[in-house]
Amino acid sequence: MYEQIILEESYATVLADSATPCIIVQLHSFANREQFKHMMNTGLEYFQTHTSPQQPWGWIADTRRMSAIHNDIQQWLAHDWNVRAYQAGLREMSIITSQNVLGQLATQQYAQLAVAQPEKYVLEPVYYPSLEEAKQGVRKRTAASKAQE
Repeated sequence: MYEQIILEESYATVLADSATPCIIVQLHSFANREQFKHMMNTGLEYFQTHTSPQQPWGWIADTRRMSAIHNDIQQWLAHDWNVRAYQAGLREMSIITSQNVLGQLATQQYAQLAVAQPEKYVLEPVYYPSLEEAKQGVRKRTAASKAQE
C-alpha cells in the first residue's frame, strides 16, 4: 500500500494512505499543545484537499503509544478541529486502541465529546485493535459512502 509521509516528528507521524484512502496519525510519545495542534491541522489540511463525495477519505488515529491529552486540547478538538473535520466531510474517527490506561481514557473522553453536539456534528468513534483492521474498516465505509452517491 502506498503511504506518503506528510509530517514526521519525534512525537508523531502523519501519513496519507491513498490506497485505503485515509489519513493515519501515529502518536509516538507525548505531544505538547502546539505539537498536537500542528499534527492534527497538518493532517486535516491534506484531508481537505483530497477527500470528495466521489472519493471520500477516512481518518485513523493510531493511539497505541498515546498517553494523556490535556483537557484544553480535548476542548479544542471538540469545539474547533472536529467541526472543521466534519465540514470537510469526515464522519467517522477510526481509533486504534491505546496500550496504556491514560491513552485509553483520553480516547474515551474524545469519543464522548465527538458525539456530544449532534446539532453541530457527529464524528462516530470506531475502535480497532490493529492498523490493518482499521484500514479495512475505512475501506468498507468509504466504499459504502461512494455507493450511496
